[in-house]
Amino acid sequence: MAILKKLLPLFIIIFLIILCSCGLYYDYEDSSSRSDNDVSSSGFIVKEVVDGDTIILSDNSRVRLIGINTPEYGMYFYGEAREVLEAMVLGNEVVLEKDISEVDKYGRLLRYVYMDNLFVNLEMVKRGFANTYTYPPDVKYTEKFLAAERYARSNNLGLWEKSKIDIVKIDINYNAGGNDNLNLNDEYVIIKNIGTNSVNIYGWTVKDSGTSIYNKFGSYIFEPASTICLFTGSGKDGEGKFYWGSSKPIWNNDHDTLYLRDREGLLVEIYNY
Repeated sequence: MAILKKLLPLFIIIFLIILCSCGLYYDYEDSSSRSDNDVSSSGFIVKEVVDGDTIILSDNSRVRLIGINTPEYGMYFYGEAREVLEAMVLGNEVVLEKDISEVDKYGRLLRYVYMDNLFVNLEMVKRGFANTYTYPPDVKYTEKFLAAERYARSNNLGLWEKSKIDIVKIDINYNAGGNDNLNLNDEYVIIKNIGTNSVNIYGWTVKDSGTSIYNKFGSYIFEPASTICLFTGSGKDGEGKFYWGSSKPIWNNDHDTLYLRDREGLLVEIYNY
């Protein structure tokens, strides 16, 4: 496994080169929504790739690829996502397309990124290196991203590689009574062991569709037919109850996605609403 991980960047680069040379790198139908009138800027060279969804251009502009989200530093598949984006765009000229928003709260330009006929944001999702991240009002290509994500999931690509552990059922009480900010522990995740085997959940993580992640389960034996409750607010862990310790709500009231991963980072279960 360690050898495979070390060789993965090389495999990625070879894979991308083959796709480009064969003309299979991009589904041209997916780029049909873009017109020259949509292009906000072009002619910039990518001089640095920060992570799987952020790049720095030759004019020092920081660009956040919108419509997608990739793992943060220290999370499963962070390195792979960053490396594949580097293989695609580093040192190359890109074209940027704006949706509605200009910048995010960090001052990064929010853009769709193209290199020749390659829709980079979409390719990251399609190859399993990013998940769809719908954040209004920038939703122009949401349906395309969702279709690409379905493709990646159905083929167990990248982030969607399944864990051998397949014993859980998930539910979320995402809309707390009253003011969500004042009733954080009425927002909670329910995880039930519907299998016949016990499992130690040490190292497991729970993540939303954005960047919120819980990684404090510790060594806990999850018995068959038992239930774990993960509350958003603060409290004392024990007897199947765990507390995120967040100062604000985690789960959106309209729609969100929960990703439950094992200690190796593989996907145990996904829950959409």
